[in-house]
Amino acid sequence: AGDYAALYSGKAEENYNQQKYLNHPYWNTDEFREGAVCYGRWLYSDLQLRYDTYKKSLIVVTPEKRITLQRKVDYFVIEGQKFVPQGDCFAALLYDSPQMCLTQYIVSTMESQVKKNDLYYSRFKKKSYFSLRSGRTDYVITSRSGFLKLFPTYKKQLKAYCRKERLDFKEDGGVRAMTRLTEYIDSLIHGK
Repeated sequence: AGDYAALYSGKAEENYNQQKYLNHPYWNTDEFREGAVCYGRWLYSDLQLRYDTYKKSLIVVTPEKRITLQRKVDYFVIEGQKFVPQGDCFAALLYDSPQMCLTQYIVSTMESQVKKNDLYYSRFKKKSYFSLRSGRTDYVITSRSGFLKLFPTYKKQLKAYCRKERLDFKEDGGVRAMTRLTEYIDSLIHGK
């Protein structure tokens, strides 16, 4: 493990058996992706990572096996997307300025048994949330209307911006639209 020995200290990952589950709880894909981990203010790069949204754990491929990182990670990056600690999980950092911060996190739960081809399987249900920090307060947002309620004095301007820019809150889980809306409200309030 060489210089990466401090990072490789967790326990082995328990895989989700495809004969028991219809889907997976990983962020975007169950494949490992190129990434980096910041731990103890040291950046470890050129790693293969994936993030389990059900167990809320980061998995890294080590020279010998796949392990779950048990230690407190400062942040990690998968394919250019930075993930930061948020409560008991990690969230994708979508927008960050001195006045506002937008993150997205996914909560996975286990659904009851699902029947397919006369066999029963378990399935993960994923729910995506956005968290907007404005000032010292965090707000959980699940939709465009939830966002607009946070800024009632700017509601007309925000609606007009959504129409003008044709922001689609269904496309890509609303990530692009919510990020653009956050950038816009930050510029309105703070004159950026």
